[in-house]
Amino acid sequence: MRSLVVSLLAVLLLITQSCSPGNGSSEGRPLLPAKSSRITKLLEPAAAITIPLGEEIRIVLSIPDTVVVDSVKVFLGGSPKRTISRSSGETSGTLEFMLPTDGELTGKSGLRLRLFFARGASENHSRQLTFLSNVAPVEYSYQVVNEYPHDVRAYTQGLQYVDGILYEGTGNYGTSSIRRVTLETGEVKQTRDLDQSLFGEGITVLGERIYQLTYKSQVGFVYDLKSFEEIQKVYYQNQEGWGLTNNGEELIMSDGTNIIYFLDPEMFTINRQIEVYHNEGPANSLNELEYINGKIWANRYFTDEIVIIDPETGKVEGRINLKGILKAADRRPTTDVLNGIAWDLEGERLFVTGKFWPRLFEIRIRESG
Repeated sequence: MRSLVVSLLAVLLLITQSCSPGNGSSEGRPLLPAKSSRITKLLEPAAAITIPLGEEIRIVLSIPDTVVVDSVKVFLGGSPKRTISRSSGETSGTLEFMLPTDGELTGKSGLRLRLFFARGASENHSRQLTFLSNVAPVEYSYQVVNEYPHDVRAYTQGLQYVDGILYEGTGNYGTSSIRRVTLETGEVKQTRDLDQSLFGEGITVLGERIYQLTYKSQVGFVYDLKSFEEIQKVYYQNQEGWGLTNNGEELIMSDGTNIIYFLDPEMFTINRQIEVYHNEGPANSLNELEYINGKIWANRYFTDEIVIIDPETGKVEGRINLKGILKAADRRPTTDVLNGIAWDLEGERLFVTGKFWPRLFEIRIRESG
């Protein structure tokens, strides 16, 4: 009797296993959808590409002889660029054409092809693109015209010269501030300190207001230019605030990458942005900014370089090498990097300094070579 019970249990177990999911039965299991496959193939570009602006993109599509393609719509950066129509009933093994890139902006973009077939169906192909500048930056050196005292305790984050007054923003937790400074003596005439929990960053003067960013808090401040009284606290979308300037209508902001943002001065919302590239790659670590004669000048963090940027295209048009401007005798263990650009519009004077530097320099630039 015991052997009969054991035999019955074994039969039941075998039946249960044979009917369970994963043991040959499709009952109780969802059917996997068949993998979709494209009818055509994008042969070129075969993968993501990096090219200078102005170069044409060679596009090659492989099309089966049995397929009729009515038209191909071509998009760059989401914008339609051209439509290629084919003759009725025309079939071909390949479709080749060149796509111009003039008028595009530097930085990352996307190529998309949408093919329309004779019976109403369609399919898409896409590739990632990166556009480099097609302009080799002009290389500049410098000449020191004047030297002025600078507060060696100032961790300079922003600098601007307006109507004969030098304004400076300083950073670090516990020592962040905005200041009104006498250029000739370096004397700090007026100060407003930030809360010790905030790390001050770039500043700019627009109209009768002075704006200040903070590092990681995603909060900025608007002050009255004369009294330094707080008018408004604003919040911005960027993860970090670095440099700040303006073009007379918009605030212009960096965040330590190669991206520059153009902000509404009331709402701090982003109107547009550019990716900054030279002819070899991205200009990363953009820091303190100044708007000079229609161009954006930017310190690059941890370098002795200032880059001159076209605000419409993102192309680096010039590079200034300021290596050696602060002499070894003026350096201390706490001396930090070059950071701070100010432009005297009326006097056409250019000023630069750095974090914890004892000097501020008036310089002229000239082409190297």
